[in-house]
Amino acid sequence: MKLGYLLTAGGLAASGLMIASLAVVRQIVRTDAPRRERLRVLAVDNVSSSTDTVTLSLNEATRAPGHYAIWFDSGRGYAQLGGALAVDERASTVTREVVSSRGTRLRAGLSARWSGVVPSQAVDVGLPFTAVIIPTALGPAPAYRFDAPIDRPPTSTWAIHIHGQGASRAGPLRGVPVAHRAGLTSLVVSYRNDHEAPSSRDRKSMLGQTEWHDIDAALEYAVAHGAESIILVGWSMGAIIALQLTRSAQQRKRIAGLCLIAPVVDWRSTILAAGRRARVPAPVTRLALGALGSSLWRRATGLQESMRLSDLNWINNGRDLNVPTLVLHSSGDRSVPITLSQAFADAHTELVELVTLPPAPHTLEWNRSPHLWEDALSDWLHRLQLSRALSRSSE
Repeated sequence: MKLGYLLTAGGLAASGLMIASLAVVRQIVRTDAPRRERLRVLAVDNVSSSTDTVTLSLNEATRAPGHYAIWFDSGRGYAQLGGALAVDERASTVTREVVSSRGTRLRAGLSARWSGVVPSQAVDVGLPFTAVIIPTALGPAPAYRFDAPIDRPPTSTWAIHIHGQGASRAGPLRGVPVAHRAGLTSLVVSYRNDHEAPSSRDRKSMLGQTEWHDIDAALEYAVAHGAESIILVGWSMGAIIALQLTRSAQQRKRIAGLCLIAPVVDWRSTILAAGRRARVPAPVTRLALGALGSSLWRRATGLQESMRLSDLNWINNGRDLNVPTLVLHSSGDRSVPITLSQAFADAHTELVELVTLPPAPHTLEWNRSPHLWEDALSDWLHRLQLSRALSRSSE
């Protein structure tokens, strides 16, 4: 009898472990995470002050220096915010400048969502652009094309900007002005399951394992329109997509460099770190990692194919990295630990330059320190172009 009870208890424990692990898997691969508006707009002043202002509840994010935005009215309203003008610790409020807004009128009483997406649409960049379509294996994927400055000597180098998981083309727009000043044409792309490009049959994120195919098509587009060399600018998961392209793209020999922002360079370590941060029991996280790579679990996970996480580890298995790489990362990133970027740089000392920026949440390095971020990228682009020019002249 006691053995029977133990077996039953053990079976229930194993069943609970599997259910918990599948829940973790679904969080890892989901592409439709809810965007909750948890902030409260306490006051809006566009009469008595010389600049429009908004007062919000005070927290670590809303008090941070830099440039941010809020979405409100279920995403129908958007406001770009400048720095904090006043912080009231006793009332737990912060007042910030409203630089611009659109959609629903910003007013007190609304719920809002904090965001680092500044700007949020191509027109806000302030540069001429064209909406273009990239033909991919799954169908047409929209992209923004910002041509190189017409008052500069013509260049055949393009920058392709790749957003991260759960994001959109709006996120990488922060990097377009720097590329433009460097004389580059920019292509800001979408890819499968990001709610702009066509979806795969399972509508799940494959963490870069399959998404790179859509950016491969963007490289083909760039070459067909005059690009002779290409710099990939990858944000978060977009970084591992960029890395996969250096290994597998048809046009990989044209990739001249990578700029990786808050990059995922090893998914296994990133997921384990996220599990620890969320206080998920280690056995649950490890089982979830096993489920991602198991063909037996595919029906339960809903994935079309199993993941090869070892292929998505560019710290231990990235010996074929062969292009200069700039990494921009913050020590304040709690989603992707900067220690992984440091290990990546240590594994590729001849090619990888790591710039550690002031503490900021994941992918908000530009928002927190725009001048430092832009100066680092601008300087690296200048040195990369100079090095390539010297190399060509010596041939």
